[in-house]
Amino acid sequence: MLTNTQVFLALSIALVTSLLSIRLGLALYE
Repeated sequence: MLTNTQVFLALSIALVTSLLSIRLGLALYE
């Protein structure tokens, strides 16, 4: 059973990872 803290951490990591990948993609695109 996941706790609220684990769910929050998982969402935060996913959000940061997606933002980093988007920034990396934009940097490579330029």
